[in-house]
Amino acid sequence: NKVDIVKIWVDTREGKFKKLTPELYGAIIDEAHKRGLRVTAHIFDLEDAKGLIRAGVDALAHGVRDRDIDDELVAMFKQRPNLVLTPNLPERGVRVDLSWLKEGLPPNQYAMLEQANTDRKIAQQFFGIQARNLAKLNAAGARITLGTDGNRPWGPHEEMEDMVLAGMTPMQVIVAATRNSAEFMRLSDAGTLQAGKSADFIVLDANPLENITNTRRISAVILRGAALDRSQPPR
Repeated sequence: NKVDIVKIWVDTREGKFKKLTPELYGAIIDEAHKRGLRVTAHIFDLEDAKGLIRAGVDALAHGVRDRDIDDELVAMFKQRPNLVLTPNLPERGVRVDLSWLKEGLPPNQYAMLEQANTDRKIAQQFFGIQARNLAKLNAAGARITLGTDGNRPWGPHEEMEDMVLAGMTPMQVIVAATRNSAEFMRLSDAGTLQAGKSADFIVLDANPLENITNTRRISAVILRGAALDRSQPPR
């Protein structure tokens, strides 16, 4: 089928499914690598992350979520500079200002977002584990990319803010969202502003290095060197 990457699922989904065993995921990783394919793994538990790294996995989708990571996992990332972490942080579980979305959404959709915009203690604890783990791996020099699990057009802006709140600097997050993500996707003509690459970028009205939420203050979108007409919805 000429796929670009193989994704495996090493998670019980809260006990709903049988977890992929080390024997199976080890065989999958070995076979994929023989065929020149990389493997990314959806994980939840610390011990699974360690087993997958030992088996040669190329990327982890989500960080460890069951507990705070230990020095062993940090050391494993340090020993594997090409190992990629895509955090996919969960919602923070706190009420946030959503007014920046109001102009671009139908009233009923915005009202639904506001209705769900509440403080949730369990979600806060869940976010806290993953945020601390991201901070530790970022400090250790792990290669981090941007990914969202929200399936929402504005999700990357939320994820970038969450990554900064977890302890990354705005510049580290911008590099993760652009250069690192393009390299992981093997998009050789994107990810950085360089001669010979596609001119794909956004122009902002404020400096995102001062506040990462300034990525939302978009003045213009340039795609392949041409400004998009933002007065019309995308098709």
